[in-house]
Amino acid sequence: MKPKAHILIVEDKAILYKRLSMALSEENYSVDGFTPSVEKALERFQTKLPDIVLLDIDLEGALSGIDLGKILSTSYNIPFIYVTDYDDNETFFEGLQTHHENFLVKTKPHLDTKQVVRAIQTALSRNKKQTPTHCKDAILCFTNYITNVKNHGNQTVSELPVLFVDIAMITTKSTQPNLEKSKRTGKPEFLKLKSNYVRIATFNEKSYYLPVSLSEILGKLPNHFIRINESEIVNISEHILDGRINGIRLKIGDHICHISKTYKPEVEKRFELLYQKFK
Repeated sequence: MKPKAHILIVEDKAILYKRLSMALSEENYSVDGFTPSVEKALERFQTKLPDIVLLDIDLEGALSGIDLGKILSTSYNIPFIYVTDYDDNETFFEGLQTHHENFLVKTKPHLDTKQVVRAIQTALSRNKKQTPTHCKDAILCFTNYITNVKNHGNQTVSELPVLFVDIAMITTKSTQPNLEKSKRTGKPEFLKLKSNYVRIATFNEKSYYLPVSLSEILGKLPNHFIRINESEIVNISEHILDGRINGIRLKIGDHICHISKTYKPEVEKRFELLYQKFK
């Protein structure tokens, strides 16, 4: 008999993983192998995408289940359920921001596997029309502000796809120098775009435009894009990023990007996710 669905359990306690795995197998679900960390979960995705994920919050390694939840909802569109020891309001409301299907608290001394199975069945039923897929490969952009492309002739391209792998950064700044501010700060400064517009800058210095905010577009990007300050999202994949400067700046081509204090913790988590580091 064909399994109902394929489930990934991200849990660092082997005994609990085994108990859940057995209960789900009895219900005719296929279950992936023991996965105690976010890094291991992402490796699993390279082999087979699950239909749903059971996700603990306290995991092995620097990244938590909350971090993986953000990736699942923004980059993979895979439904997931938190199964955790944490029962405090702070963790619950932090989890809500990741758009999970359910938040189950592990009961002691035994986890209620029947409750977990029913939560899975509910989530799969709710999402049965959606196929989990990885983030798309490109984004459709305008060649200029919308008001400027409306009058283009029938032979002039006004929209075109831009591959994510080609994007160096997404910014609210234009390519026009702000001479007054540059003189005052002693470094290159640029005028802002129109309100609620972003500029898509590629590694070969081409520019495209979208009528959205940085917050809106961030949720549609692969996980190697990270917001670093109020005006910039950058691509920190190895073929774009030239390096870090004293931990507070990133070098991308000739552009030096400053990491603000507000976004630095998330930037550090993303580097932990994407790169092996040794201290």
